[in-house]
Amino acid sequence: MIAEWKKIEKKQFAPIYLIIGTEDYIINETKKRLVANILDTEDTDFNYANFDLDETAIEQVIEEAETIPFFGDRRLIVASNPSFLTTEKTKSKIEHRTARLEDYLNEPVDYSILVIIARVEKLDERKKLTKLLKKQATIVDAKRPNDAELRKWVQSAIKNNDFSMEIPAIERLMELTGGQLTTAMNELDKLMLYKLESREISVADVESLVVRSLEQNIFLLLDKMIALDISGALSIYYDLLKQKEEPIKILALIASQFRLLTQVKLLEKQGFSQQQVAQKLKVHPFRVKIGARQAKSFSYEQLTATLERLAEMDFEMKTGYGDKAQKLEWFLFSLQDQRVK
Repeated sequence: MIAEWKKIEKKQFAPIYLIIGTEDYIINETKKRLVANILDTEDTDFNYANFDLDETAIEQVIEEAETIPFFGDRRLIVASNPSFLTTEKTKSKIEHRTARLEDYLNEPVDYSILVIIARVEKLDERKKLTKLLKKQATIVDAKRPNDAELRKWVQSAIKNNDFSMEIPAIERLMELTGGQLTTAMNELDKLMLYKLESREISVADVESLVVRSLEQNIFLLLDKMIALDISGALSIYYDLLKQKEEPIKILALIASQFRLLTQVKLLEKQGFSQQQVAQKLKVHPFRVKIGARQAKSFSYEQLTATLERLAEMDFEMKTGYGDKAQKLEWFLFSLQDQRVK
């Protein structure tokens, strides 16, 4: 659990919170805990306000924070998308009088709690306002966790709910949810509800209950091909067709994965670690981990040749040459001969 959450649950509130990062689970859980511990059910309508700074000027947010609570002890004011703290360009035409925020940061009221949510990897540290905000606010880090951190999140949730879960089951959950904390925790909630009686979660439970995204099905399909399990790969492919997924869309995702495999293989050959590869390619480390494992089954030449064939198939599908579903089926058959034996 995040240290700031423990203080919130003990009702040890900071006057200003700054949440930085793109992990929705941490952002939403922080907001949920603040609402639950600051506001009573009956005064939420009066003392809770949520603003999008792409649509509302910061001075209006500060005015709201400086308004005395109605039928309660405190007000909770949440403001998202502070583009004036980042280097990102925005289409918003709102002009912010940031001097009002500066004044408030230096003298916050004691009856309101202001939460600023920046869904970015980092703020513009060169700005005076950013430095002041980071100095005055309690910071909640909402960055996406790495493998080890994600594993701790899952294990903590299992322990806190008095469940048990095998390590292979945890690893499979992480793999099927693509290393995404929000997705992993949502799927874990579903698993715990299903296994409420026995309170034990197995690999089989994860395999049968966790919903795979289209991207995860593509990962699994390639795993089956690499293992020479052609029937397993085709079974996944036919299921995707039954789900009305277009062959050209499946082809695009397979091509995307092979581009990743090619890039990972090349960068690892140049001596980059998986973490460095993820940073250079700007993809989730978990995708790189899976990609590195899959890339071992192909030579660099085989990967580039496969990419060329996929590009040809894309052109053929878009120009109406041949049956799209059958074309991709034959590609899957041929792929097992391309891998390193």
